[in-house]
Formats: sequence, structure tokens, C-alpha cells
Amino acid sequence: MNANIRSAKDLLPLTLFLPMLLGANLGIPKVVRSDNRSAFIPRLRVGQTMRYETGARLERHVKSESRVVTLLGPREVRRDLSTGMLITIKDVKNTGDRPTVSAVSELDAPDDKTGSGPPPDKPTVNFTIEENGQLGRAEGLDRLEPEQRLAWQFWIARFAYGWTLPAAGVKPGEKWKSEEPEETPSPMAGLVWERETTYVQTDKCPILPTEVCAVFLTDSKLKQKSSPEDTTPEDYQRQELKTFGTAKGTNQTVSYISLTTGLVLRATEDVQQYMDVTVAKADASNQVRYEITVTSHFETVFVPQAAGN
Repeated sequence: MNANIRSAKDLLPLTLFLPMLLGANLGIPKVVRSDNRSAFIPRLRVGQTMRYETGARLERHVKSESRVVTLLGPREVRRDLSTGMLITIKDVKNTGDRPTVSAVSELDAPDDKTGSGPPPDKPTVNFTIEENGQLGRAEGLDRLEPEQRLAWQFWIARFAYGWTLPAAGVKPGEKWKSEEPEETPSPMAGLVWERETTYVQTDKCPILPTEVCAVFLTDSKLKQKSSPEDTTPEDYQRQELKTFGTAKGTNQTVSYISLTTGLVLRATEDVQQYMDVTVAKADASNQVRYEITVTSHFETVFVPQAAGN
């Protein structure tokens, strides 16, 4: 993925298999209806602003067994996080079937735990969604606090969700399946997500009840295609390490997309993951076993602007 999550070292193992859609194919222009089908792509214009609030609850439990005296492995974590962000559309270029969009997201300033000094600056992320749907850049993402980085990445994945849907449009009741490799660095190779997405129904929007929303449900299962006897990724092999074990996980995402604007008005994601992995020297002289259980709940909500804004 172009957006780098690797620097969030203290939180990364907590979200070992969290599927971020930043590298998925995206599109943009408008909500199109044909033969009862709709393409859910936001109607964006230069200068448009919108606000979202994103929060999460993260838990990680770790058990370890080791022949090594000193261990620097994943730690127990229980954490809540939340942040708001203001999105401003800077440019929309229509060069083909799908435009290129540039925007800036201004996140709420982190709390000043000392209670002294001037208010901290609000961090920003300048990003571009290319015509082919890739996240072209995300300048400033590496300067966010780890919690804000996770919140931003969840938000951009949900904001772009409609752009990952079939280009021909979908109608209520339709289902489709997909498979994606797990991109997040982990000590196990051969992990893939098998997804089934359903356009469940149309309903009143949860944030703007005067509008109608499409409701999408995505159920994902983490599958291990590598042998439990050898799950060693290439970067571990280069360090003369070997890994073996098992991993599994589930992920359920619910998204509400406005039929009027194409914007995601509310989205939630619940993740449960388990890994039992042993990391050993290639000669088996030293090894450490980790049992890691992760649960997380993410939510992002569109915040309507006050009248006159």
C-alpha cells in the first residue's frame, strides 16, 4: 500500500490482519442509476468540505513461551481512540471515465496532556486518489500519532468504499465474492482474505433520515494458504529465521451510502483475529512462541454541517 502503516510499531501487531482498502481500485464521479443498478461514487466538487468523526476500541492479549531471556515482542493493549477530521476537496480532474481527486484532511489537534502552552497544531494529510483508483500520495500520514494514523486509514478505506464496488453498478440483493492477500507485515506468509459482499437493502440514512441509504454488508474470513509447518515470509528467511503456526480471523463491515450524494454516512467494522506462531532461528537454537488474540471495533460517522455553513 502506498500509505505507510509500518511506523506505528506499538499498534501494528494489534491490527495484524486489518484489511485496509487503500490499494483497491477506486473510482469517482457520480451516483448513476440504470436498470435498478447504482454506482456509489461521491459527487465531489472543488472547495467542498465535509466532516467525519472516527473512533475505535482496540484490544490485544498476548501469551508467550520462549527459550530467550530477553523478549521484545508484542505487548498487551487495551485502548480507545477517537478523532475528528475536516476534509476539503482541492481539485477534481476529469481526464477519462474517472477523475483524479486531490484533497486535504485536517485532523483535530491531539490533547495537550500537560495543560500548558499554546494549543498544538492540527495535523493534516494531503492525499490524491488517481484515475485508476490508487491512493497516489498521503503526505503527512507518517507524522500522525499512531492512533490518529489508524483512524485516518480506517476513514479513507470507508470513504473510498463505494469506489471499490462493481463499475457496472449493483442492485439490492446482489452478492459477490473476492479474495485479497493480506498486505500488513506479519511473521506468517500465505494469508488471504476471502470476502463476500451483499447489497442488503435501501433504508433511511442513520445520520440524515430524510435521505435514503444503500446498506452494504461485507463478511471476510482470513485463510492460511501456507503450511502450518512452514509459514516463513521472505524477509524472515533473509534474517535466517523460520516461522510456523496457524492464523485465522473474521471481519464484518457495515456501510451506509447515501443514494443522493454517494457519500458514506456511517460505517462500522468488527474484527476478531487469532495467531499462534513460533519464530525460531533457522538452526532451531532459539525460538519464541506467541499466542495473540485481537479484537477491534471501528466506526466513522459523517457530521452534517450546520445550516448556513
